Formats: sequence, C-alpha cells, structure tokens
Amino acid sequence: MAIMGLDLGTSGCKSVVCSPDGKYISGAYREYTAQRDAGAHELDANVMWDCIREVIAIGAADCRAGGDDVEAIIVTSFGEAGVPVDADGNVLHGIVLYTDNRGEDETNALVAAFGRERLMQTLYMKPHLMYTLPKLMWYKNALPAIYEKMHHFYLIEDYAVWRLSGVSQISYTLASRTMAFDVVGKRWSTEVLSAAGIDPALLSTPVSAGTVAGTVRRSLCEELNLSPDTLIITGAQDQITAALGAGALIPGTSVDGMGTVECITPVFDRPFDDMSLINRGYVCAPHAIDGLYATYAFCYCGGALVQWFRDTVGLDAKRLAAEQNTSAYRLLDAELAADARCAGPTGILVLPHFAGTATPYMDPATHGAIVGLALDTPRSQFYKAVMEGITYEMRLNLDMLSSGGVPVDALNATGGGSRSPIWMQIKADITGLPVNTLENPEAGAVGCIMLGAVAKGYYRDLHEASSALVRIKDTYLPDAAMHDRYAEHYERYCRMYDAVKEIYGLQNPYQ
Repeated sequence: MAIMGLDLGTSGCKSVVCSPDGKYISGAYREYTAQRDAGAHELDANVMWDCIREVIAIGAADCRAGGDDVEAIIVTSFGEAGVPVDADGNVLHGIVLYTDNRGEDETNALVAAFGRERLMQTLYMKPHLMYTLPKLMWYKNALPAIYEKMHHFYLIEDYAVWRLSGVSQISYTLASRTMAFDVVGKRWSTEVLSAAGIDPALLSTPVSAGTVAGTVRRSLCEELNLSPDTLIITGAQDQITAALGAGALIPGTSVDGMGTVECITPVFDRPFDDMSLINRGYVCAPHAIDGLYATYAFCYCGGALVQWFRDTVGLDAKRLAAEQNTSAYRLLDAELAADARCAGPTGILVLPHFAGTATPYMDPATHGAIVGLALDTPRSQFYKAVMEGITYEMRLNLDMLSSGGVPVDALNATGGGSRSPIWMQIKADITGLPVNTLENPEAGAVGCIMLGAVAKGYYRDLHEASSALVRIKDTYLPDAAMHDRYAEHYERYCRMYDAVKEIYGLQNPYQ
C-alpha cells in the first residue's frame, strides 16, 4: 500500500508517494507564480487548486500503474496566508501572502486595543503584520463587501483538506501562525478575536497533527485516480513537518532547514519562561507531538545568498557546470577545497541581511554588509566567507535561544545546503555542535509519510515511525581548535548589525 504527502509551498506544490517503510514510489510537482505589485503579494487560489489536483492525479496514477492505491493523503503547507470563500465555496480574493505589506494599521490597532504584552503572553508571538489576523482585519476594513460575503477563511493546509474532504479542520501547528491561537490552551483565542472584531466561526476547528478529516470526496475520485476509501489527513505546518522528518522529536533536537531561507527549528518541552525571546521574534508553537513545542530561528538569506554569489561572482562556474551537467556549487566547493589559503577562518565578515533580517532582529530596514575584502582575496575565500556569515547568523540565534532556556544539542541538516560537506564542517566548527545529514534530505516528505503511516496503524506512534524512516547519513563533529579560532571572528560579527544601523542612520520599525 502507499501514502501520499502533499506539500503546498509559496512557489509550487508537490506530491510524494511512498510505501509505509519510506520507499519512494512516485511524485509530481507544479509551479505557480505570485503576483507582486506595490507591496501587494498574492497567489491565485484557483490556480493553486488546479495544481494540487494535477500532482495528486499524477502521483496516484503512477502508484496504480504499479498495482497499488494511495491509502491516505497528508497535507502540509506554508503558514500565515489564507483563502476567503463564500457560502457556496467560491474563492472571494487572492491568497494574501505573509510578505504582503497590508495589515500594518490593523496590527497597530489590535496592539492598542489588547495590549502588546498581553498579546505576547496569550499567543507566544510578537505582533506583526505578516500573520493571518491582521490580514483578516484588513479585509474587514478595506474590502467590506468581500468580508460580508465571507463564510469561511482557510489557511492553505485546511483549504486543501476541505477541498479534498469537505471537512474544515486545521492543525494546531498551523493555527499558531495566525496571531489568533492560544498556544497553551490549544484553542482559538476568543478574547483576541473579539478585540480584532473577527468572528471565530470563520476559522476551521483546530486539531492535532495527523488527525483524519475523512475520506476523499466521491466527486473527485475518478479525476484524481483515488479510491473512495482514501483518507484525507491534516498534517502540520511545513517547518514542523520537516522537524518530524528530520528526527527532531525530543527536547534538545533540532532540524536545520537549509533552503532559500535557512530555518532552525528546535524542540522543547514547555512554553517559554523568558518573554524576551518573544520580543526578539521567536515564537512558541505546538509541535506535532502533544506536550512538545518548537520555535523558528531563521535567516531570509540562507541559500538565497549562496545563490546570489553563484550568479554574480561565480557566474563562470555556473556556465561550466551547465556544460559538464553538474552543480555549480559542487565546482565552487572543489575550488575551495583545493585552495590552501582557505584552511581556516577567512576573517572576512559577511552580514547576510541582503533582504532585511529575521530573528533575532525582525528588521526589514537593515542592510547586508561585506567587510574585509582585499585586492588579493581569492574567489574561494569569498565563497567560504559567505557560508561563514550565514552560519554566524544562525549561531547568534542559537546563542539567544540557549540563553532563554532553549538549548540545542545537535543539528539535523536538510535541504540543498546540507549537500555541501564543506559547509557542514563550517557549521559544526562555528556552532560547536554535531551536525548530521540525512539519507533522505526531503524531510517534509518523510514527515508526511510518518504522520500517514501512524494514522493508518503501521506504527504505534511518531517515535516508532521516526526510528524506521529517519536515517543519519553523515555526522560532522566540531574541531575544538577551529571552534576557538572562529570565536574571535564571531565576536566581531556580533557587532556588525548595530554598526551598519549606525552608519546608515536606520531604525528598526518593529522595535
């Protein structure tokens, strides 16, 4: 039998079909494009639904061709953004993304009405216009005709679950990205919603990750190549799903998702005691395992900055890689490994705030910086400095979390960056932590299969599923001497953000 993970992202959606023991069977991917205009960032929900149907149908057809049926579909998605629908299920407006700048006035109004500290103590997050609730308030204020027709407001995970099953339920993990969810009580905060002037009936019922919504709508079975018995299951917000698939299931463990945005997701066993962490932009979110929590430490320019280097300074490597049918990053890594001048810390400091900064500053107004270049700086050293700068930023986050009572014992790295042994060793040496890579770097897909296999009874719980499906590939241990050498450069790095702000006379609008 087979289980399908359905992963819904901001630039595309994919299906991954596996056996309950993790063997890959099939999959498909479809892209869609956000429309961005003068600060308005939207996706077309109908286009997304078309793409969802395509990837399900392709994955399920391939599965059937091998003599099998998809038993269950587990849905995971990105957070914050949502879809308003009317009483007939018609989409009323585009999906307003978390990067959209509408909702600032509404955020400020809610803070004034409810109180900043009280909001943070209730929601375990710092108020910000990126979240769902300010966008809902914006609909009510700016588009009252649409708000009056609004029968339900879905986030992306529960939108897909509803379209597939007819049931409106949302995972605790995704609900916690709305700025309207009581994380400890695991319920919608009627007090916050009342202050915002939003009817709680617009929102789906919160449930634990891995909760079965029901079976697929019969009207969809033929089109999607599914049996009427196929279960539709609410998964989790994508970062939590990736944490599952990377084996981050006990306190002290963490997944380090090294994609376009680098995000470290540590796991812990009680809500924050230190409210200063929330002031710095860290949230306290429910884990997929009841009783555990997670937070997100992230840098907007993780893999995006390495990609920038490849497409500018490393452009000839990109051309050569195309000729040789290989990866430009592999060529740049080889060039770096062969350069004896790059044996230790570069001493070049790269502040990776090229698109503003996420935690711990949450400052969209700051700038990136590169300090320490010379006329004789080789490209390989510059390339290494970019990886060092991103890693310094993530160590800064880890140090902040540790001082606030959220220690991390090891990092399980996933995503494109985890394929670079050089970067993995840099990460271990700078953070002082063991860094593990995984046999299957697609942690989100593995997390979905785990949730589905448990729901179907193939494993007793997620811990047993993790033992069967999550396998360590390589472990990179920190070199103590190199860690000490990096300490001096890291101390300088920690002063760069304030220095850049002072030079440019910039203020953080969210402090």
